[in-house]
Amino acid sequence: YAALYKLDGINLDFENMYKTDKDVYTQFVREFYPLAKEQGLYVSVDVTVPDGSDNWSKCYDRKALAESVDYVCLMTYDQHWASSPKAGSTAELTWVEENLNKTLREVPAEKLLLGIPLYTRLWTTFTEDGQVKLQSKALNITSAWKEIEDNEAVVAWNEVSGQYQANFEKDGKSYQLWVEDADS
Repeated sequence: YAALYKLDGINLDFENMYKTDKDVYTQFVREFYPLAKEQGLYVSVDVTVPDGSDNWSKCYDRKALAESVDYVCLMTYDQHWASSPKAGSTAELTWVEENLNKTLREVPAEKLLLGIPLYTRLWTTFTEDGQVKLQSKALNITSAWKEIEDNEAVVAWNEVSGQYQANFEKDGKSYQLWVEDADS
């Protein structure tokens, strides 16, 4: 298929694995790499940020994977994910820098690719049956700025996140966005 579609490479993106499968996955990548190289393909592998749960972060041997592929792509997004218990940025600058530095302890800089989000989340806080609820909806950046414009949201630069943060109220609900532009 790589020859048929004239691919330059293959990216391996295995997520939400069991921590106990870490070594098996690493061995799979080690065995896959020379077969892909025979076809003239680059091989990259995606990894999440180093800290976190067993199935999301601790299931990767980043050092061994880096030794076995051309590139390691660090997924620096979903700091605050769809069902996060707290509203926030998908990838605030301080969080990205911290996790980039941790990853560089295991992955050489010349092999590291930075995966960045091209989306954000519209966070909605509301009260239902006496309980405060939080929901989010993913938006691309263009849609996020349109949401801000349509709702005349208050927008301010957030130094910590390195992004614009917007807030507005509508129909008894509070909305928050952390959004990117060329500056961020």
